[in-house]
Amino acid sequence: MKQIITQLEQNTNTLIAAFLLFSVGLALIEFVWELYTRKIDRQRLKEMGASVWVFLFSFLTEKIGNVLFFASFFWLANLITWQLPVNSFTVIATLLFVDLLYYWEHRLEHEVRLLWGYHSIHHSSPIYNYTTALRVSFFDNFVTWVFYLPAVLLGFHPVVILLAIGVMLMYQFWLHTELIGKMGWFGKVFNTPSHHRVHHGSDEMYLDKNYGGILIIWDKLFGTFQPEIKKPTYGLTEQINTTHPVKVHLYEFNQILKDVRKASNVKEAKAYLWNKPGWAPSKEAGQVDDTLEKAKSTRQH
Repeated sequence: MKQIITQLEQNTNTLIAAFLLFSVGLALIEFVWELYTRKIDRQRLKEMGASVWVFLFSFLTEKIGNVLFFASFFWLANLITWQLPVNSFTVIATLLFVDLLYYWEHRLEHEVRLLWGYHSIHHSSPIYNYTTALRVSFFDNFVTWVFYLPAVLLGFHPVVILLAIGVMLMYQFWLHTELIGKMGWFGKVFNTPSHHRVHHGSDEMYLDKNYGGILIIWDKLFGTFQPEIKKPTYGLTEQINTTHPVKVHLYEFNQILKDVRKASNVKEAKAYLWNKPGWAPSKEAGQVDDTLEKAKSTRQH
């Protein structure tokens, strides 16, 4: 088992190194393409810079997040009495299950206001290129491990789960570009830049769509798939109008705090935290005004 895990780690590290080179190459090609096809003005550079700064916050806290992942996975694995063997079949099964868990993690991050608080940061950029992929909140490092505990409970090896998460997240980098169009048969099964552009669109037809990580079949299975019909409008439905990395990080949490403070009772305060983004109590007591979801500044998915 130890030999297999070591070999798997080495192969994964090789894959990651190759993909990093591939990603850097794509980013350079995209940058040159943007220079030749559109003017990169000061505001666009500010947005790109903000994404890089947000990434640095996340990078600096990543080690703490890794400790949470490792500690929780191995702690839980030691409590259960079953453990699946590590072989080609279980490695593929782990990756598929992790990708399914990511779909539901991602969907909940859009459907639960408190989780949207940190995930909205990734959607706050009004531009869409490879720097947008870097705009990930450092809060992710402290929260997302919880969503993958079911994989440990099923008996998948913790190291294989962690490697699968790494591969799944790494795959998503190349999706953040306008450089690549629709991909025919490949896009019927796998997530593509076209599918993910839809996910980042703030147009009404694109809200709450295409949550998948590697596979797009989860969206087709659970009714959240939307093909790209027109060029999306990127960002939030109402832009946050700041490129300050701290303000970008805290914007939605400030909005949540304001809503909780104005709640008339504890039940209402909880609803602001756990209901969908944009939820608000109806003028008639005891009812919910769902129409406010599309009017709220943070209602972008």
